[in-house]
Amino acid sequence: MTKTNSLSKQVFNGARWYVAMRWSVKGMGFISSAFLARLLVPEDFGLVATVLVIFGLISLLFEFGVNWALIQNNNATDDDFNTAWTIRILQALVVSAILMIVAPYIAQWYEDARIEFIVYIVAAATLIKGFENIGIVKFQKEMQFSKDFSFKVFPKILSTAVTIALAFYYQSYMALVVGTLIASSIEVIISYIMCHYRPQFTLKKFSEIWGFSQWVLVRNFADYISQQGDILLLSGMTTATNLGFYRWATELSFMAVTEVQQPFSRVLVPALVKLKTEPTRLIAAYLKALSAMTLVAIPVALGFGAVSQELIPIFLGGGDKWLPIVPIINGLVFFAMATAMYGTSINLLTITGHVKYTAYISWFTAALTIASLYPAYQYLGLIGIAYSRIFIGILTFIVVSALVSKRCNVAIIDIVAAIWRPVFAGIVMYFTLLQLSDMLTVAPWLILVLKIMVGAIIYTSLTLALWYLAGKPATMEADIINKIKTKIIK
Repeated sequence: MTKTNSLSKQVFNGARWYVAMRWSVKGMGFISSAFLARLLVPEDFGLVATVLVIFGLISLLFEFGVNWALIQNNNATDDDFNTAWTIRILQALVVSAILMIVAPYIAQWYEDARIEFIVYIVAAATLIKGFENIGIVKFQKEMQFSKDFSFKVFPKILSTAVTIALAFYYQSYMALVVGTLIASSIEVIISYIMCHYRPQFTLKKFSEIWGFSQWVLVRNFADYISQQGDILLLSGMTTATNLGFYRWATELSFMAVTEVQQPFSRVLVPALVKLKTEPTRLIAAYLKALSAMTLVAIPVALGFGAVSQELIPIFLGGGDKWLPIVPIINGLVFFAMATAMYGTSINLLTITGHVKYTAYISWFTAALTIASLYPAYQYLGLIGIAYSRIFIGILTFIVVSALVSKRCNVAIIDIVAAIWRPVFAGIVMYFTLLQLSDMLTVAPWLILVLKIMVGAIIYTSLTLALWYLAGKPATMEADIINKIKTKIIK
């Protein structure tokens, strides 16, 4: 087995294992969400979303992206890790202090005294989170999949159980607020239990980390505007109930894709870093990763949108209480799909030292967000914002692909070849499934089951047919078919 194939196998086996495990644990997250949606009301989620969007804005002013600085540095020493840990603590101190100071003014601005207490709790959670052991970055950097997964999973299980218990006790937004504080504490404690590395206070490597992180800071601030600008806008224009609807629609639209993209990226990035000095192998690995991400993310995102009309009432309960989020979801899933696709390209630009261009891209997306959200909301309401996000996602994907082509010497035709079959098959599947809701008059749960079965058949058969007609290129479809053949022969 060649070195390239060995690394590729390590990456995709790690990603497959990571995705499978996260989805098994995500089942508990679904149960948690179902409990919270039944015990709480949209206004509760809207209140917390208002505070979190402000917290995110303040945090980004001091976010130096130290994790990225450590991961992309193949020669990182203890001094680098210690400096990164010290920077994170200083960031947490500053952010929490600012939140404590502005809490009364935020509550006054939104004319809701409850917000002041929420801000205080979020400030405390921020300070605690800042002391998390920086050594856990080594789990991802050194591709220790089992340890990295365990650190993400165990705290989640504990914090989810605590939040559900608090929801039964408070039956109000307090469950979400106090749950955030406890979750931060659990993560910090487990970080020191699982990782034997003991960081120390120092700023010895500050200049080196800052040299990389300054562009991450610029990019993150723009990412915040492009990703949270809609919630920030709505927090000042609509009711807490409508904000709760939109927050849930956004979270659910991205949930399925995130649970594929995030673990995939966590194993992909350190692997690509190892290929930085071998451009040919790096580009080949990138194209295969883009093909894999698209092949999985599209049916997950669009499939969720296609079944949301039946799934949401069953999943969230409350009769028609949550139905207003269905049309919003149907727009946002396309944005989620585009985000997953260009996310792989953003990783390549960052790894190859073009991080400043990722900052430019983020500001381009942020500018589109600012320019489009207000008129979209004025004319079409929440659905208008969802539609504007589709336009932004598609345009950003085009710009990112053009930059990858120019800066990383990747042919545009190769990028298109990696994605067009899943995109076409996914869109056909999506619109076909939407018709089933109008054609069938059986129970919603039965329509849901039929949609899932029909969707899987349409997407799989159409993707494979297009792959065959394209001449059986060496993409992820070929890898999957070869693995199936190997299993059958055994």
